[in-house]
This record gives sequence, C-alpha cells and structure tokens, in this order.
Amino acid sequence: MKIDNTGKNTLTQPPRTGGRPVEEASKPAGNAVQDSVTLNPVAAQISQGDETGSTFDSARVASLRQAIAEGRFSVRPDAIADKLLNSVKELLSE
Repeated sequence: MKIDNTGKNTLTQPPRTGGRPVEEASKPAGNAVQDSVTLNPVAAQISQGDETGSTFDSARVASLRQAIAEGRFSVRPDAIADKLLNSVKELLSE
C-alpha cells in the first residue's frame, strides 16, 4: 500500500455487481432467526439514569471546563484509582 499526502483513499472497493438489490438484502428471509440483545444491569442503569436519579449536569461540565481552561483543575490520581477499583469490585460482585 502506498501512502500519499493527497488525502484520497487509495484503496477502493470494486463496484457491486450481481447479487440481490440492497432493498432485498436488508430484509430478513422468511426462515431467518431474529437476534435479540439484552443489556447488563450497569448499561440499563446508564440508559435510564442511575438509582439516585442523577442526570447530565451541564452546569457542572461548564464549571469543570472553565477550571481546566484557567489551570485551577487538579487531577488526584489516588482518588481516580480508588473510584476505579470500587467500580471494578462492584461490577465483579454482580
């Protein structure tokens, strides 16, 4: 593969020939098995908000963004490590 600086994709796919049209290919066949998806409990909590009812706090995000821009935000690796370990413990206990 040759790398060039033009930003063009040098690897192209050949045009589709033959086969079923896209509309037919996207329809399940009469005897096809339908797939199903289930979320684990953590993913379900995230999708519906956790049990404390917390939601996205845009004001908090804005204040953190401002603190980072002004250089007032400090990272505490010990707190991050503790919360990460607690999160893993919680996931493993389910």
